[in-house]
Amino acid sequence: MKKIVFVLLLVACGFSGYGQTYQSITSKNKTYLETLKGVSYTYKQGIITLKNNGNYALGTVSIVASSKIDSTLFGIALFEDGLKKGETAKAEVYFTTGLGKKVHEVSLKQVDQKNLVLSFDKATRAVK
Repeated sequence: MKKIVFVLLLVACGFSGYGQTYQSITSKNKTYLETLKGVSYTYKQGIITLKNNGNYALGTVSIVASSKIDSTLFGIALFEDGLKKGETAKAEVYFTTGLGKKVHEVSLKQVDQKNLVLSFDKATRAVK
């Protein structure tokens, strides 16, 4: 019985290790921190789901993705239409790779999704 529990625990640990990294907000700007307080997002198969459970309606929000293993990979999801308090929105992540003139779009199949690092890039409050 102990062996079965141990094996199940190892399997569960293996699955929990698979996934993206969500980078915390590093800004010290109090207004920016208050704007994003209560705002969360999740990533799955190239789609970012943004939830606004904060105190403010949002204007423009952008979330960026980079890779732990490919320094030239860049992804961005834009929420330009705003998001009222309590709303949820989805946006596709647009990925590019390369440097200088050799930058080109990358399909989701070519992205190593388990090594992505996601973070807020920009967030503004909606104009009343």
